[in-house]
Amino acid sequence: MATARTAHPASRGTRHAPHRCLLLLAALLLGCSADNGDGAALEPLPPQAPKPQARPRNPQSKNPLAFTAPTLDGWTFNFPERNARRRIVVYLFDPSAPASKTTTHVAARLHAERLQHNLDVVGVAVPPGYNPLSARRIPPKRPDAAELARLARAHLHASLPDSAAAFPCVTDPDAKIVETYTLAWGTSRLDQLPAFYPFAIAAADSERPTFPRHAEQSPDPADYLYRRILRRLGLDAPSDVDPLLGDYPPAPPFSLTDTTGKTHSLADYKGSVLVLTLFARNCPLCKHLLAYLASAYAELGPPARKQPPALHVLAVCTDTTGDALRALAAERRHPFPTAADPDWTLRSALRYRGSVPDTFVIGPDARIRFRHRDFTPATPALLQMEITTLLGLPTKPLLEHGLFSGDAACRICHPAQYADWTLTRHACAWQTLVRLGKENDPNCVRCHVVGHAQPGGFTSPTRTPHLTAVQCEACHGQNGCKAFLTPQPSTPATQHLTPSSKIRPLDCTLCHDDVHSPRFDFPSYRARILHDQRAELLKLPRAEREQRLRRLCAGDRDQLFDPNTPYIGPAACGKCHPTEYNALKDGFHAKALDSLKKPAPDNWAVPPHKRAVLGISNPQCLRCHTTGFARPGGFPPDQPAPPSTLSPMSGVTCEACHGPGQAHALDPKKPRTILRFSNTCPECTVLPTCRQCHDDANHPDFDFPSVLPKARHPIGKALPPAK
Repeated sequence: MATARTAHPASRGTRHAPHRCLLLLAALLLGCSADNGDGAALEPLPPQAPKPQARPRNPQSKNPLAFTAPTLDGWTFNFPERNARRRIVVYLFDPSAPASKTTTHVAARLHAERLQHNLDVVGVAVPPGYNPLSARRIPPKRPDAAELARLARAHLHASLPDSAAAFPCVTDPDAKIVETYTLAWGTSRLDQLPAFYPFAIAAADSERPTFPRHAEQSPDPADYLYRRILRRLGLDAPSDVDPLLGDYPPAPPFSLTDTTGKTHSLADYKGSVLVLTLFARNCPLCKHLLAYLASAYAELGPPARKQPPALHVLAVCTDTTGDALRALAAERRHPFPTAADPDWTLRSALRYRGSVPDTFVIGPDARIRFRHRDFTPATPALLQMEITTLLGLPTKPLLEHGLFSGDAACRICHPAQYADWTLTRHACAWQTLVRLGKENDPNCVRCHVVGHAQPGGFTSPTRTPHLTAVQCEACHGQNGCKAFLTPQPSTPATQHLTPSSKIRPLDCTLCHDDVHSPRFDFPSYRARILHDQRAELLKLPRAEREQRLRRLCAGDRDQLFDPNTPYIGPAACGKCHPTEYNALKDGFHAKALDSLKKPAPDNWAVPPHKRAVLGISNPQCLRCHTTGFARPGGFPPDQPAPPSTLSPMSGVTCEACHGPGQAHALDPKKPRTILRFSNTCPECTVLPTCRQCHDDANHPDFDFPSVLPKARHPIGKALPPAK
């Protein structure tokens, strides 16, 4: 997996007819959907029962779909509280229905990946037999609360044998929750359960719900639904067929029959450049894309190029087959073949998620080199550069003056440098905001995107999603490509990059200032982003690269403090900082070791490796419940198990957060000998320290905004060191 760039948000459903023209405009601007829940490309639905009348509501009111209820394991799911800082996916299901097994796996997958998307998943077990399409939706005979809880537990255990995959689940024995959802969406198309209702952060309402019928034709319904739900929230998750982290996956084999009856397979295009695009009949953006591909094919296809390699194009329609597709091909008269994928074999292999156009650029080596999940004004230029590069032709940078182009343009000619960049914290800059729910805070956004508040730069994640994260142009300047700025450069292409020596501290300190980046040291930070790591990165399997990226985006750091600087203990700190010492000495952090004297709780919020574990004798637990474990002057690793005497380094004391103190005690005025925190941006300065222990593996439900006030301490005037 990789950073989940914010995607173009999917078109929402609507309950009010006057808004439908806006939805049509949004669809034209942001993308098309071949099967977005309105029945396109799917089998006709049976006639529906009369729909209940929707309850009128004030859009400015609190979310009428919010609820608070106890979970099956005794926890309380408070929707308003959780939704204040997280996206939420509510999963309504009948625990006795066979259809719920697949969708429960989808909910479990979303739950497993909730941290990177900053979302919560909550299941709502509804009374068996509840039918939104029936005139009498609530069955007259239904189980009581205890029986429904038993059914829900049995369903989760049967569907998810690994208890670690289970998500929080509440029961709805009186159907109050499901009725609220059904009536709220009464004027929209109702469907059988199960259903997924996604909510944005601090939502006043749900995004358009997703139902299993949206995936009924896919060979892998669970994967299709998973990607579709993320799309509803404006999120995206890279798949195994996406070019990623310097890895170009092999294109899946296929066999398609075009409208003339000719069969096409991947092997037919060996040694050529193939642009394979999925399109829908009435998608306006697809028409623009196909028109461009027709012109590119005329210029670079077999008719124009006598010597290989040549450009080939294969257009695959997602919603039309048979005679209708033949008529469409005859009407549009594209110079390349048009085919269908009636059994979804190709779409499933390409991890198709329902939106079109979806375009794959496959190189002569039969590997997927580029993927475009939409069509924007920049798409033709990007495709032209990608195609000419793969054909081995001179590639002219088709950039536009006055606009930031984004990494999609830079990676074409600079794949090695791009691969290096993808495994730096700069590539995770936007994802860190998404995890914290800060992607709409302008004070944070400015340093996590390209060209914020500049002409042609980032404006919003929906309008300029290609400029999220700290990309090439953040350091090299707008369109900072000498081949573009100088049409006929005198230097070889390999020298076009800005030399690293020209990157100055001033270029970095616009964001890495004392307030937001107190640890910033130009030489060491610069070394982390230099484009010279590709040889080592390519030695790692893709799965390991993805794991490294996950840790980077989660804010984890391998080593925050100098491992050789000795610790001196809280009493030594208290000599100069008595106010802080007295405030912390009896606090919950100071007593952290006590929590290891009894087994950890056994519920979904606790990671599997910690459930019911007695940690007092476990070094992995002691590392975060003591100060300086196994470091010079820190908590000694050779203590009896459990420790028989109380060490001054027991618990989480001053140096656990501010770093080992000996160097600071010897010279308090020397810079960077101790970590000082800023109140301006605690996410920048404090959170990285917290993540040393409160990481995804050990504290997945860590909520920094609510915990920080409890951890703060008063700050007094420092006393001079004793002579």
